[in-house]
Amino acid sequence: MTLENYAFIKNELVVNIAIFDNPTNDLLEHFKNIHEIDYLIKATSKAAIGGTYDGSKFWLPKPFPSWIKNEELNEWEAPIPYPEIDEEDPIFYEWNEDILNWEEITE
Repeated sequence: MTLENYAFIKNELVVNIAIFDNPTNDLLEHFKNIHEIDYLIKATSKAAIGGTYDGSKFWLPKPFPSWIKNEELNEWEAPIPYPEIDEEDPIFYEWNEDILNWEEITE
């Protein structure tokens, strides 16, 4: 048994993910047609419903509107780098989209 994850792609958006056991090309074409999708391709760990496929790689869903793609790392990045953490007295931060900056977690 060879289980494989496949992503259903419509307009570059991952709309579904399904697991097939050694699928034939006919079966994949059938699913593509009945679901009216553009692509049905083998998924990687970055494939997620709501994410995108740019024709060569998957992108997880964009976490915030202001974040930008880092093509080299294949991940989203905040427009401002995460603050450095003092290992002796660590302070942790979360992204605040309203102020477009990192904000200390105080809880």
